[in-house]
Amino acid sequence: MKLWRYEVNPKLCRSCGSCLKVCEAGAMSEDESHKAVIDPGRCTDCGCCVQACKLRAIVKRKGLFI
Repeated sequence: MKLWRYEVNPKLCRSCGSCLKVCEAGAMSEDESHKAVIDPGRCTDCGCCVQACKLRAIVKRKGLFI
C-alpha cells in the first residue's frame, strides 16, 4: 500500500521520450497517442522520470493506492 504515486499529465506530455530513456525499472511506456504512461506495479519511485521531464508533466499524486 502506498500513500502516493507518480502520474503523467497527458495534457502536458509532448511525447519527447526523455522519461522513457531514464526509467531503469521499465515502468514507462507510451499509449496509443504516444503519451508517456507509468506502470505503478513496476515503478520503484526513484523520481528519475520527474527529473528528466522538462515540461513537468510527471507529478506525485497523493492518495491511498493498493
